[in-house]
Amino acid sequence: MADAGEAAATDGAEGLAAVCAHLEEIRADLRSGPGGDEGPVERVLAAARDGGDVAGTLAVLHAVLQAGGDPQGLHGYADHPRAVRGLRPAGISTTRTEPVYVCPAGRCARYWWPRPAVPVPHCEISSTLLRRERLY
Repeated sequence: MADAGEAAATDGAEGLAAVCAHLEEIRADLRSGPGGDEGPVERVLAAARDGGDVAGTLAVLHAVLQAGGDPQGLHGYADHPRAVRGLRPAGISTTRTEPVYVCPAGRCARYWWPRPAVPVPHCEISSTLLRRERLY
C-alpha cells in the first residue's frame, strides 16, 4: 500500500501532466473565470521550472478552477482515468516494444502515443520535445 507521500507525488505528476497537455485550454478557462487571470497556472509552471514542489500550487489551481464553475477542477483535464497498473489485456504481447513519448524531465505523468504526420509535442514547462521511450 502506498503511503501519503507517494500518493501526493503521483497526484502531483498527474496534475502536472494535465497542465502540460492542456495549458492553453486551462489559461483560457482561467481568463474567463471569476478571477480573470492566469496567475494560478503560471505559479504551477514557475514551481515546476524551479524544481520545487508543485503540489501546493496544483491544489490552488484545482480550487480556482472549481470556484470558476468546473466541479472537476484540474481532474477534468486528465487525458486518462486512473488505471490499475500491471494488468495486461488479452492479446497484448509482452515481447513487442512500443514507442511512447514522455515528460523529458520525468517530473510528470504525461505521455503521448505517436501518430503519423503529427509532430511530437513539446513540454510546456521546459519547451523541449517529449522524450521517446519504449514500452516492453
